[in-house]
Amino acid sequence: METLLVIEDEKMIRRGIVAMASRSSVSIKEIIECRNGEEALKILHARKIDTVFTDIKMPKMDGIELVRRIEELPYQPDVVVISGYDDFNYAVEMLKHGVHDYLLKPVKREKIEEILVSLEQRQKSSELKKKDEELLFTNQLKYFLLSEPDSREWEPVEKQYRQRFGEKPYCVIVCTPEAGLVLQDYQGYVLENVENQKVVFLMQEYYEEWSEQTGEEGIGVSRGYSQLRECKRAYQEALAARREAFVRCRNRVLFESMKAGEKQLSQKEYEALVEQFVQQFSTKSREEAIRRLRKFCFEARHGKVEPEAFLDAITMLQRGLLEAYSHIIPEDKRGHFSFETPLVHTNLEQYLNQLQIWLNNLSGCLEEQYISDQNKRKIKEAVVFISENYMKDLNMAMVSNYVSMNYSLFSIAFKNFTGVNFVNYLKEIRIKEAKRLLRETDEKIQDISRMVGYENDKHFMKIFKNICGVSPSEYRNNQDKGKS
Repeated sequence: METLLVIEDEKMIRRGIVAMASRSSVSIKEIIECRNGEEALKILHARKIDTVFTDIKMPKMDGIELVRRIEELPYQPDVVVISGYDDFNYAVEMLKHGVHDYLLKPVKREKIEEILVSLEQRQKSSELKKKDEELLFTNQLKYFLLSEPDSREWEPVEKQYRQRFGEKPYCVIVCTPEAGLVLQDYQGYVLENVENQKVVFLMQEYYEEWSEQTGEEGIGVSRGYSQLRECKRAYQEALAARREAFVRCRNRVLFESMKAGEKQLSQKEYEALVEQFVQQFSTKSREEAIRRLRKFCFEARHGKVEPEAFLDAITMLQRGLLEAYSHIIPEDKRGHFSFETPLVHTNLEQYLNQLQIWLNNLSGCLEEQYISDQNKRKIKEAVVFISENYMKDLNMAMVSNYVSMNYSLFSIAFKNFTGVNFVNYLKEIRIKEAKRLLRETDEKIQDISRMVGYENDKHFMKIFKNICGVSPSEYRNNQDKGKS
């Protein structure tokens, strides 16, 4: 239980009730005391109270009048009447006005315990029910913002809305999903994740006061509306104002104060802009493309481009880059390129900082791909060179110099490309040719050794046997036997 208000003009009785309540098994965060109904009513108007224990006979405003006035409050606490035996008939009468229970004087600890336990269970159950109803209502509101419901769908939601707000006009506020907007005691609803935005329904009479208290930026605000069925229009207005606040980097924009930008982009125009940027991004014209993008953003920020057209273009641009270059993004770096709509950021300046990081990462992947492709081309060139020069005194330093590659980088790239290191690759090439010569010619083994690049025939024979399992002579004899 959050709050208990004890109303009793006799100080000793009041303090006794407070002491017994605080020592009960029910956890009460705050117990407030006052002496009469007039004081109590001020407290009840100022803040939400869960439970009230009130005496009947009190100066200024008695318990009977207080209970009647409580019935007029928008949020009604559970009321328990404290009565003497002579006042019991009054207590019974007050039960008809929504009073939950009564306590007879002298108040007993066991009765306090029993009532508080009962009220706590009731309030928890009521709170859960209320949360379920609120969740259902907010989900229905989300649905109505984005669709065209029929009259039958509207009726129960409108009824619940009128029960809470009557005919009070409301406004709709749209902001970044990360905004810490809290309504506190203001009347309204907060809807999370509506098209990646946070949406607030707020009674218009509270907007100015609420606006002064919140420090959030990039907020769009609709005009005021009295009918809930106009909520979709209000949402679209607030979203348009949110887009302008984002692009122009303003704290908040009221829809009614918006002015059209000087430049409207057709879909063909921004598709062409995006296509050109995507194509140039992988070429030497990348920096020029980025400069044009910055100019486009500058024009949008200063009112030269309509916010909606600008956001469509910038979103298409990011998607276009991902589609064009996703194949070059390594698996371990894919997390850097998750796509987010620009409006998840507070304003254009914040978004462009993130976009620049995103573009830098993509540029890095392109550079890596270029280097990788360049290395592959050089290794292919090296393989051709080896196949044409294996019979010479060849080593890795000579080949890496030939293709203009760093020695260490060549070693790694060569093994990645061929699957074996340079030395073993050269051995395989030479021994393969030696086997051919042994099969197809009558050349002496010493001569074959020199013909495949080995000046020392003993060294050649040792390598041959290690790879083939037999000496060159045995290999030739085996081939001759197979022919006969």
